[in-house]
Amino acid sequence: MSVNRIYLLDHGKINADMGWFLPTPMTAEEMKNPKPRSWVSVNVISVLIEHTDGIILFDTGIPDKTEEKWPQMALNVFPVSQFSDVNKMENQLKLIGLKPEDIHFIVFSHLHLDHAGNLEVFKSFKPSVIVHEKELKYALLNVWLNKPVPYLMRDLEILRDMNVVPISSEYLEILPGVEVYLFGGHTPGSLVLKLRTQNDNNYILTGDFIHVPEELDFESKGWLLGNAEEYYTRIRLLKSMMRMPRTNIIISHDPKLWEKYPKAPKELK
Repeated sequence: MSVNRIYLLDHGKINADMGWFLPTPMTAEEMKNPKPRSWVSVNVISVLIEHTDGIILFDTGIPDKTEEKWPQMALNVFPVSQFSDVNKMENQLKLIGLKPEDIHFIVFSHLHLDHAGNLEVFKSFKPSVIVHEKELKYALLNVWLNKPVPYLMRDLEILRDMNVVPISSEYLEILPGVEVYLFGGHTPGSLVLKLRTQNDNNYILTGDFIHVPEELDFESKGWLLGNAEEYYTRIRLLKSMMRMPRTNIIISHDPKLWEKYPKAPKELK
């Protein structure tokens, strides 16, 4: 009973001001001659895990037709810069010979619109959807209060019709070798997934606890920092986990992700 294969599914790219990910304070000198803001193109992915006992999807990426499904504010702040038919969830699954109905579990790192965007693809098939109860409560509260945050009522309404499994613990082993940790930091219910393969390789999927690799050196986050205490303590825990032998870290929005790891239909070793 183990993780047999891991596939990284490519759901295109979005652009964003680097200030969302790393603190970029302006100096007094720059107040006189302001420098241009730095923008970066980041990847959007989900991860498909083939386990002896079931098939797990970690996050769902962004949908097609974001210009119709996302509010204008989201499109202005996080414009989709690359997306074509091949990036659609159904077509990414097809690359590895799977269909939406083959998925047994969906695990959400959190429920922001670029991670929960393809829920409708799975709505009819009722996979078990694992999400932390803190994330559910926070998402629903912010949407109900009409806050300008990257949660969509559209996604949450789809979620209520699915087989949701809210978890309340800080740790859960879903299947042997598939472990979920509550890290918070970014959103209250942000989860990190740790995988151990049949070849004794470890993969840590950070979700958005870490957005870009530079955070590991800075040990700091930009405007997307939610809870500083959680972040500063658990980033040290993450770096400790990374020191384990044969351990790799996969940062969902890493701009250079495809230089480090293959995308589906190739698998991780």
